[in-house]
Amino acid sequence: MKQKRASKSNKRISHKTSAQKTIALRPTVLVLATYILLLLSKLIDVTLINRENEYFSVVILQMMIFLLPGAIWATFSGEKYIRHLRIRMFRPDCIFLILCAALAMITGGLLISLLFGGLDSLSESFSLYDTFISKDDGTVPTKLYLVLAYAVLPALCEEFVFRGILCHEYERGGVLRAIVFSSLFFSLLHFDILNLPVYLFSGAVLALTLYCTRSIFGSILVHFLYNLFGLFGQPYMSSLYNFTGSSNFFIFIITFIFLVSSALFCMSASKLYRKYLYSGYTADYRRPIITDRAKFRDSYLDVIKSPSALCCFGIYIIALVISWL
Repeated sequence: MKQKRASKSNKRISHKTSAQKTIALRPTVLVLATYILLLLSKLIDVTLINRENEYFSVVILQMMIFLLPGAIWATFSGEKYIRHLRIRMFRPDCIFLILCAALAMITGGLLISLLFGGLDSLSESFSLYDTFISKDDGTVPTKLYLVLAYAVLPALCEEFVFRGILCHEYERGGVLRAIVFSSLFFSLLHFDILNLPVYLFSGAVLALTLYCTRSIFGSILVHFLYNLFGLFGQPYMSSLYNFTGSSNFFIFIITFIFLVSSALFCMSASKLYRKYLYSGYTADYRRPIITDRAKFRDSYLDVIKSPSALCCFGIYIIALVISWL
């Protein structure tokens, strides 16, 4: 009798756990929510152009698009969930790696832009998600608004969702899986097919910075420096090109800086991991679950073909159509 009761209770427990697994939402549901909210913001962008509080409106929209869904996701994931998002300050010896990552991200993005967009990409103005275009009238208050609305807040909001939450969620299949999917959905977020390779590359650099520094603030700082360059440094690239007088020489300079910064980033990362090893630090990410090897091998495909992920791809196509119209 006791064995029968025990078997019945075990069946109930297994039934509950299987039910919980089916009810559990995929991380792409959070991504889908941000895509939908961002697509809706495109529709009201026209009403923001003639408003005096345009920058304030952009700030509010970003908080609603990223922070609100991310906070709801973290709240319903449990009290201890926020502890796993690496919301802690990076070590002082990570600063050099962060600077190298920012420089590699800037120069690498420039090279990819030149490859796919040509020299015309140097004169493009900085924008958010191909929707909100930065406007600088040269005054100090406007520059401060630009830094806050187009550099600081996007770095905070996007990193919280895509490096904080997504990387943590996809670590069940390994770090590479987390880097791939966080970079993929981060690149689709910008609704820009021409610069899609740039955002894929940027997402990978930001994810690597997250794991090297073990701090979300490391990737936030790299993201902020990249946005800052887009706001104030990008216009000077045309001047640099004119100064060199040759497209080949200009590309050689950018390539040289990219290779040096990338090499220094790798060297700094290896030093940090040696310190982690000697200090006895354990891995701060979830190790792969390989009890069901067939399921583990198909994990990439499972993510892509999930209904919420397919909806994300659909929203991306809709946003491209809206931008073309």
